[in-house]
Amino acid sequence: MATNTTDPARRNVPVIAGQSILSQVAWTLGSPSVVLPFLAISLELPMFLAAALVSIRMSGSMISDLVLARPIAAQVRKKRGIALTEIGLGGCLLMALAIAATGSVTLTAIAFVAAFFLIGLIEESQSLMLSDLFGDHLKSKSRMIIRYLQLGAGGLCAIGLVLLIHEITKEYPPFSRHSAVIAASVSFFLFSALCILGMAESAPEKPEDGNIKISSRQSLRSIISGIVEMFEYPWFRRYMAMRLPLVVVSLSVPFFALIAAEAHHTSAKGLTAMIISSASGYLVSAPLWQLVNMKSHRAVMVSGNLMVAATGIVLLAFHYAHIDHEVHLHAIALFVVSVATTGISSARKLYFLDIAPKEQRIQGAAAIKSMCRLTAVALSAALAAVAHMHEVASAIVFIVLVSIWAAFSCYRIAQPQQKADTQA
Repeated sequence: MATNTTDPARRNVPVIAGQSILSQVAWTLGSPSVVLPFLAISLELPMFLAAALVSIRMSGSMISDLVLARPIAAQVRKKRGIALTEIGLGGCLLMALAIAATGSVTLTAIAFVAAFFLIGLIEESQSLMLSDLFGDHLKSKSRMIIRYLQLGAGGLCAIGLVLLIHEITKEYPPFSRHSAVIAASVSFFLFSALCILGMAESAPEKPEDGNIKISSRQSLRSIISGIVEMFEYPWFRRYMAMRLPLVVVSLSVPFFALIAAEAHHTSAKGLTAMIISSASGYLVSAPLWQLVNMKSHRAVMVSGNLMVAATGIVLLAFHYAHIDHEVHLHAIALFVVSVATTGISSARKLYFLDIAPKEQRIQGAAAIKSMCRLTAVALSAALAAVAHMHEVASAIVFIVLVSIWAAFSCYRIAQPQQKADTQA
């Protein structure tokens, strides 16, 4: 009996690892934070729309959390659903690209809005299914190994592919070059879908697990009441005072990508440099922040926020001095903020697990997720309006200022001895 349960598990590890790497390559080549906004600017879409795509994508994710959580939780087997989401993501990219080829700015704008909304919807649905699948079929150590392997191997593969595509298409017009990158992304989404179908999936044997998952669906009223209730706890108020500024910091990647697209969307190497920068950020993040995290989560968050602020200040100085026309400047800036935001994201999640009392952890996580998503939608829309009425640099000024405040907030709140105080 033991061999029957361990053999499928051992076989699943390389299958899921392969699927994760293929999916990482696909996401890097078709990144909604870097590649698609770059493509939107190159297609001469209005700046407000290009910047508002961040809000549209997050709106899709929120709807997925509210509407699709119950059906996903009730689904016994997840691998077919994950495969369909990979195909759906590739289909969204193909749809946007096909309509953009018509040359109509109006149709292209509608296609990008629809694509980003569907990507947000599908991405969050896939995240829910993957969390469930990984929890059922992988041990903690395997999940950690696969995560680091996904970032490292996926980033390396993406860099190699985009350099190859660049060499093949460098003499082509911009739309053809960008289309080749998107086509490669779609291909890897399909490969990922085929790969996940190769795993041995077993239905969960404990019926109580299913009941817990189904009850995890929350109505709007329960979400609001849950958030209000959580503010009664001091640890939650302190954490939210630190967490909300980090929402703005997380917007640095798409807005840094937008200012790069604004300057280099006609360049033969602009998109290639942006993809290599973001992929390299994933490569560097894992070993770098793992070392810093061994000392403290606060050190990671403070360092990451200061990196975003310093990079933004340098980029703004070059921009207002009118010497920001070198693509390498924006590539380095995007690399630094990719490294910084990846570290902040990991550290804040670990810090939350350290300070949240066990009996309040799930409700607190749900309240934080709801508030931060709503805040991100509103702030990204506001920054999109600022970028449209003035310029993208104005939005980056705001991000820099909030990053400085976030660094101070993390230093003041995320004390190493905080856990003892919060549980008192």
